[in-house]
Amino acid sequence: MYIAIIAIFCAGIGNFAMHRAFMESDDPLIQQMVKPLVDKAGPNITYVFEFLLLVGAMAIATRNWFTALMLYGLYTIFNAMAFSWIMQRRD
Repeated sequence: MYIAIIAIFCAGIGNFAMHRAFMESDDPLIQQMVKPLVDKAGPNITYVFEFLLLVGAMAIATRNWFTALMLYGLYTIFNAMAFSWIMQRRD
């Protein structure tokens, strides 16, 4: 269980780094997707959501570590794929 929590935390650090790079990029697709949410809820709402996902995964890992590790691992993989696609695409 403790190894799963540590692995989820380390993946969370990577997810926050990718999230920050997303938010600071000038990509028009990212700006178009995030602008309505930021206008309604504030500029840091996406970071709050990312934090809640991390805390939720770590909380689930205390009960069922394998499921939490697999679900957060899949989230991290999909996040990394989206990050690489957005950062490599041309405007």
